[in-house]
Amino acid sequence: MSICILSIGSELLEGSVIDSNSAFIANNLTRFGANVGLIRMVKDNKDEIVHLFQKYSQKYDIILTTGGLGPTFDDITAECLAESAGLSLELNEKAYNHMASRLNKAGVIIRQEHKHQSMLPSSCILFNNNVGTALGFSIKLNKAHIICMPGVPLEMKDMFLKEVLPFVSKTLNLKEKAYIDLHFLSIPESDVDVFIRSLKIEDNVQCIINAGNAQVVVKLRGDNKEKVEEYALKIEKAFPENFIGRGDILPSEYLVRLLKSSGKTITCAESCTGGMLSSLITDVSGASSVFYGSVVSYDNSIKENVLKVPQEILNTYGAVSEECAYAMAEGVRNLMKTDYGISITGIAGPTGGTEEKPVGLVYIGVTDGENTKVYRNIFNGSRQQVRTRSANKAMQILIDYIKNKQ
Repeated sequence: MSICILSIGSELLEGSVIDSNSAFIANNLTRFGANVGLIRMVKDNKDEIVHLFQKYSQKYDIILTTGGLGPTFDDITAECLAESAGLSLELNEKAYNHMASRLNKAGVIIRQEHKHQSMLPSSCILFNNNVGTALGFSIKLNKAHIICMPGVPLEMKDMFLKEVLPFVSKTLNLKEKAYIDLHFLSIPESDVDVFIRSLKIEDNVQCIINAGNAQVVVKLRGDNKEKVEEYALKIEKAFPENFIGRGDILPSEYLVRLLKSSGKTITCAESCTGGMLSSLITDVSGASSVFYGSVVSYDNSIKENVLKVPQEILNTYGAVSEECAYAMAEGVRNLMKTDYGISITGIAGPTGGTEEKPVGLVYIGVTDGENTKVYRNIFNGSRQQVRTRSANKAMQILIDYIKNKQ
């Protein structure tokens, strides 16, 4: 079995759009034991796309494409596929009706140009699009099934998982592997590595460790589901205080779950992060039951007048200080009457740093009304990286603080 992925769009090659689709497709195909032999980005050039369809269809069993299915002049994937196979382009009634229905619901006036999107190769197989207007489609050319999907990631992912992956799996007779991801917080990658080495995992089980954003992710893969589960349980039980869950769980999801299970509430006071921590929390469905709100106290007047940070602290120690973070955490908790309050104040840069308070210095405070702790951090990187790392670290600190209270 051999699979090729073509990401179509000149915007990919000029760098204005990042190709995340190929990584998503390849990752999910790996779960079924399929190996992707080639990933290639292709500009919106008819001759080149036709040439690649004809060339690769003689080598690969499956060719998956993303992009070029819209109504504009540079959406030429269907046209190229039809020409490659010597097929005519026809107005596909099902594709047109699907598009018209979604556009009507959105209040969009259907124009003549919209028909271009529904001109598809004759006798093609269709794949439903539950998210957008463009249906996917496929034809057989030489040895390959060429399957074309939208380039919009949200549309492509839904179509691939619900429609295309089952088709590919059936066509190539693929069998899903055991596939477990374990997520850990607040633990050195080296500690996990040492334990995994001690297990002497069998060769028929693949184990990968990834670290980043304050997380360590252990990925286990194999054909023997019982063996994969056996090793997963051993690794989970080795670090019970750090384990947050399986699958694609995010720290923010774990935090919301932790707050719900303990019946507690939280609110945030943010300065240099400008609401990033609050955004991470509210990205989680159901966060409203545990998250009351936040104060983005970017200016000192907000720290003083809203969060009740004493002017003496601001004058003596400054906004970026342990004392200010302490007062901000207590102030926002008192203001919103929640169980926990957390604060972030720092210097994100690239300007504003001094020898005493360099760029990347961030204080994070957390309180439950009885005990308040402040953590001093130095984060490297750009302004955006400092802000992102601050929000992630605050999430980690908050989770550890709550767990230690239970």
